[in-house]
Amino acid sequence: MDVMTSQRDRRPNIARIVVLAFASALAGCGGDGDDAKLGGNPASKGGESDSSPVVVDGSSTVFRISKAAQEGFAQVDDKVEVVVGNSGTGGGFTKYLQGEIDIVDASRLAKAEEEAKSKEQGIPWVRFLVAYDGITVVINPKNDFVKELSAEQLKKLWEPDSKVKTWKDLDPSWPDREVKLYSPDDKSGTFEFFTEAIVGKAKSQRKDVQASPDDNILVRGVSGDPDGIGYFGFAYFKANASTLRAVPIKKDKDTPAVEPSFETILAKSYAPLSRPLFIYVKKAAYRRPGGAAFVKFYLENVSDLATKAKYVPPTAEDIKANKETLGTLGGGEAPAA
Repeated sequence: MDVMTSQRDRRPNIARIVVLAFASALAGCGGDGDDAKLGGNPASKGGESDSSPVVVDGSSTVFRISKAAQEGFAQVDDKVEVVVGNSGTGGGFTKYLQGEIDIVDASRLAKAEEEAKSKEQGIPWVRFLVAYDGITVVINPKNDFVKELSAEQLKKLWEPDSKVKTWKDLDPSWPDREVKLYSPDDKSGTFEFFTEAIVGKAKSQRKDVQASPDDNILVRGVSGDPDGIGYFGFAYFKANASTLRAVPIKKDKDTPAVEPSFETILAKSYAPLSRPLFIYVKKAAYRRPGGAAFVKFYLENVSDLATKAKYVPPTAEDIKANKETLGTLGGGEAPAA
């Protein structure tokens, strides 16, 4: 190639650069209000790209349902990327409010301050109930002396500054062996729900606990420790029932001990540890075709997904309420009940 040919070949590129620079200057003079001021990042104001992946994060409990939804959806639509993480309910809400995710998996209701921030930041959501769970207190199968526990005993065991060091401290007839405690970490909705229901104050728990954001680590901890006791979602117990034993819980002195099951969780007789599970969907994400397709698939199949994940499916009334809520969003027809 000679010098003249090389110079001619570069002329269109130079012209293109000038045009792009001119267009960029015009965009800097106008732009789209707050997005322009924020550096043009649409996610910072709830804006969405049609090609963006659908990002789900939050509760490790709800993770099992959303993961099943991701896998099922991939079989019917492989063009939409869905990413599912599990950083805990609190972590999920934090990531959502930072504009990082589209859907929060939540094992508790959003707090008033989280609701307020979502509105203030222009990224409102809608809530759907996707299953019911019973936080399950588990022990090692080699433990043959704990037949049941009362809510009062659980409080005595888990409360801050607990004086319980051995099983004998809970019941004089039990062995004088050290109790080893395992629990979700403080970003977990399960941790918040359990501590509020049992201790009486959310996030209030003794410090000498082996905590993890990963329920599978808690499963391994208790199943490998004859004096271990812990708690997590019912599905993680069901998936590991061969290596764990669920403890029936006695709500008060006038109530018989109740073991967690699909029936007792739905009837709320497994008290005070039965609870609903939710997803919080960003309204702007649902306006994306991919976001709408995934959410509709999730809700149309939610009973099967919950069952596959080993939780109690929503009731007919819950499914009807989900359908009505979805119908307020537009972006397609609501799912059939």
